[in-house]
Amino acid sequence: MIGQWRTLVGIVIVGLTLTSCATIVNGQHQELAVTSQPEALCVSINGQSYGATPVIASLHRGHVYVVRVEQHGSPPYEISVVPVVSPWVWGNLVFGGLIGVVVDFSNDALYDLSPNRVHALFPGPQEQAHTMKPSECAAEEAVLEERQKQLTKGIASPSNLLKDSAIRHSAVN
Repeated sequence: MIGQWRTLVGIVIVGLTLTSCATIVNGQHQELAVTSQPEALCVSINGQSYGATPVIASLHRGHVYVVRVEQHGSPPYEISVVPVVSPWVWGNLVFGGLIGVVVDFSNDALYDLSPNRVHALFPGPQEQAHTMKPSECAAEEAVLEERQKQLTKGIASPSNLLKDSAIRHSAVN
């Protein structure tokens, strides 16, 4: 009986020392929601086009990103999204030990991207988006028209549009 107890305790200790809290909780990628007012404006992240807002981009946690939202006739909205140390890393002090810290560090899971969502606000009437000249974001007008139809018909609410119809993009390295 004592031998089985020691084996069980040994397995638990080894399991706890091999964990890496931030990797388990966060993973290596984080979703970044990009919205705008008015909607359907062009989004680029580090120069790569992501289509029209709202956008959800899956980004690698350990990199710095420059998010740019553009509306024809207005200066672009730009913001840096930077990695900051996640509080989950401190769980390694209790459970994961040095091995957990090394694992979290090696795969960048020890970071959270900040800010975790971006909202670009362009002052002026919302109907300006309908009359402006199309920009390089080809999906802009079609996306805006579809969202307006959904809102008019009561199919979707503004808060659900981001969740239900946002363009999702895979990780950028």
